[in-house]
Amino acid sequence: MKQSTERGLVVIVSGPSASGKGTVVDRTMEKAGEERVNLRLSVSMTTRGIGRNEVDGESYYFVSRETFEKNIAENNLLEYNSYAGEYYGTPKSMIEEWLDDGCSVILEIDVNGAKQVLRQYPQAVTVYILPPSFRELECRLRNRNRDSEEKIRYRLAKGKDEIPEARWYDYILVNDIIEESADDLLSIIKAELNNRARIEYKIDEVLETYGEDSQNN
Repeated sequence: MKQSTERGLVVIVSGPSASGKGTVVDRTMEKAGEERVNLRLSVSMTTRGIGRNEVDGESYYFVSRETFEKNIAENNLLEYNSYAGEYYGTPKSMIEEWLDDGCSVILEIDVNGAKQVLRQYPQAVTVYILPPSFRELECRLRNRNRDSEEKIRYRLAKGKDEIPEARWYDYILVNDIIEESADDLLSIIKAELNNRARIEYKIDEVLETYGEDSQNN
């Protein structure tokens, strides 16, 4: 039991496109570094083109469709999905390595990906990021100046279908102010790291030292 409880925590963060989940996660990672919380961010693999200000290997691993499908065939992905005609997925080997080292990992993935991951990590913590309103979601999509009108409509329709799925997530954060949402996300992670089910074994460890302390005194 001790070995399993000392593994890192899997944290799944989902939300509709333009909910701001990526920005919230990035700020959470900065805060985790400042507070020395042992937390890593999984980097997804995708077949879509690299965007402005994105860095290969940091934002995503940008690969060809052929490379992605090879990874599917070789069972190298923890989860994967097709979205707006492009593949997105999470490489598996690095996640396991981090967890075994006691490092917790954030997976920023969609609802379908979350369901796939939960089948393998049923104890994962799930957090859904909501926009303050659907009107605000549309404004954010348009203000990004990144998508065609067709893609904007597609993302809005997908968001409308996906948002009800938030009901089965463990936590829901309404992302109105980035700083507050990042604080809330990190608080959730720190609380879950101290969940009784994860560290109950420490009770016995403390009690085991009772006899030793008595003898020393």
